[in-house]
Amino acid sequence: MKYFVISISFIFLYCGTPNKKEKSVIGGEPTKKENIAIEPVIPDGAITADFNGNRSPFYSYVKNIDSIKGITTIAFENNRFAVIKIPKSYGAVLDSLKMKGIDRDLLLATVKLKDTNFNKYFLYKLQNNQWKQVVNGFAIHKSNRPDTLRPIIIDPKDSTKITRYYSVFDLDKNSESGYRWRLLQETISIDTH
Repeated sequence: MKYFVISISFIFLYCGTPNKKEKSVIGGEPTKKENIAIEPVIPDGAITADFNGNRSPFYSYVKNIDSIKGITTIAFENNRFAVIKIPKSYGAVLDSLKMKGIDRDLLLATVKLKDTNFNKYFLYKLQNNQWKQVVNGFAIHKSNRPDTLRPIIIDPKDSTKITRYYSVFDLDKNSESGYRWRLLQETISIDTH
């Protein structure tokens, strides 16, 4: 037994322990994994609002602009609802509108037309999982400076009505062109149900 222990000791001393192989790590030593929260990607120009009235906001965005057919397509987060297709349009900027007496936000689309001197406005409400146009579309000529006013607002006297601005063609013999675009406004009732 004595010789056996000596033999084993000799083998370890003579042969030694196996050398550790060098690890080749590209980019340095591995680091500890961290949990990184990934935010959902929201498309450029998207707006988020409570369109359903259930305090669960979702986003709306311009999905496609077909410049050949003149159709702008508005879509919604996770394809929750059918798209809105706006004919005779070449793009849109989206916004939301909160109205007293309505339990949800409304979708306001400022649409680009073929005649770039005008913007057209469409107001939609989500009702029974369908997008319903609240008022007919209306246009404002750029000479009426639509960038300086809110094209549609809640009537301060009656929350079931809105005041909207729109442009009309008016003959004007005093102007160089013989006409001008006048900015008018009207207050109309909307369906709040």
